[in-house]
Amino acid sequence: MFPAPYRRLTPAENARHAVELFGRDVVVDWCEALLSGVATDDDPRYPDIAWLKGHIGWPAYWSRVWGARGLLHIGPPTRPLLVVDALRDDAWRVREMALKVIVRHELDDPSGRVAERLEDPVERVRQQAMRTLGVPPSAR
Repeated sequence: MFPAPYRRLTPAENARHAVELFGRDVVVDWCEALLSGVATDDDPRYPDIAWLKGHIGWPAYWSRVWGARGLLHIGPPTRPLLVVDALRDDAWRVREMALKVIVRHELDDPSGRVAERLEDPVERVRQQAMRTLGVPPSAR
């Protein structure tokens, strides 16, 4: 059960508390499983999704967003290629969050997928791709 006092915390604070309670390896594995679609919001193998500020029953892509957001706050990931692969997710929120994880943890992008996001159909993803690539604000 998710303790009530944690409901008022930010996603970053909740993720850090989850690491304290369950261990970094467990939480990183969980976030990677969520991001890759191997785990769902109600997966019994992992803690309550509320630790990542998620909710059971939302559309499936949200679990992938919450996984990426968890990695953003507690990373770096142990399998960085999962994050790079998420740049091709059907859901734009997943792509945007994956870009944030890449820039925060300085992940390598050997396949050039970050640059591909410069042509993303969603403006927020294109803007995050520019930030990830270090394009100065004046050039955006």
